[in-house]
Amino acid sequence: MTPKSIQLVINHLSELPGIGPRQAARIVFHLLKLPKHTVERLTHDISALKEKIRVCPVCLAGFEEEGDSKTCAICANVKRIKTTMCVVERESDIDPIEKTGIYKGTYHVVGENIDVLEGAIAPSINKLLDRITYIKKQLPSEKQKSMEIVIAMNATVEGDAIALYLTKLIIPLGVAVHRLGRGLASGAELEYADQQTLINALENRK
Repeated sequence: MTPKSIQLVINHLSELPGIGPRQAARIVFHLLKLPKHTVERLTHDISALKEKIRVCPVCLAGFEEEGDSKTCAICANVKRIKTTMCVVERESDIDPIEKTGIYKGTYHVVGENIDVLEGAIAPSINKLLDRITYIKKQLPSEKQKSMEIVIAMNATVEGDAIALYLTKLIIPLGVAVHRLGRGLASGAELEYADQQTLINALENRK
């Protein structure tokens, strides 16, 4: 029988995305083999996440405050194209897109588990719509149509449903809405896509 203290940690790890009970057990037994100071450092760094990481008030991605900055590095970067916004499900989807080196706009994290059948619009999506409206109002009328929203949802049934839902909400705002083009296989998640596949998807967005 598995000792209670071990089972408790297995149960906690099993709640993490992509980790089942068997994988969780392997992690726990691996941790037991590590030196005590290594495990203590790991637990300290995990605890520090809640102390150091903040949610960017602009794009809703997590970031670590540095100096006087109150937003993430991408939102604070004046060189980023503010009129192009890539909408993703998870913060972890941003990094692989950044690594392609071809996307120069900003991001917005709407989160997973969006219920498209709910009557009320999720707060993260309301924030997105407000951002689009605000940025558009700052532009001269002749440049407003150049604003682009790239919907970069995962190529899954849930991702497609969220993408369609977002498109219906954004189109009435009078800005261009594009989705990632061919290159992402059905069922693929952005987080695990290779760089060339993402480059093709970004360049062929439509």
